[in-house]
Amino acid sequence: MREIDKIVVHCSDSIFGDAGLIREWHLERGWKDIGYHFVILNGCKRKGDFNEEFDGIIQNGRDVSVVGAHVAGHNSKSIGICLVGVDTYTEKQMLSLKILLSELMVEYNLKPDAIFGHRELFAGKTCPTGLDMEKLRKEL
Repeated sequence: MREIDKIVVHCSDSIFGDAGLIREWHLERGWKDIGYHFVILNGCKRKGDFNEEFDGIIQNGRDVSVVGAHVAGHNSKSIGICLVGVDTYTEKQMLSLKILLSELMVEYNLKPDAIFGHRELFAGKTCPTGLDMEKLRKEL
């Protein structure tokens, strides 16, 4: 098992998507695989296609044993989580995010201060837009 010292939260910057579609986007950029380890759906897997059954579903992306490709300079010891959305996220997504973060914090012996938004680690990024990271850390 690789050493993990942080978890990084991202957004897809799209109002739809799932792990498969994001994988396609990343492969089109020449990457080896999807950059994130987990993707949390908002119910819209494809443009204009909402299905409540998929809202809040956590999908696996890149295996956590493999270094991700989600935040330059921090990939080797981090796990990347992507919320599908632009600047608003569903209640089910937020609940799933908190559950996943709590489980990963226990598994990797991390505290809330090891949770970051992409923008907090990489200047010039706004991701995850619309998410108050300080509030999120306090709720964990």
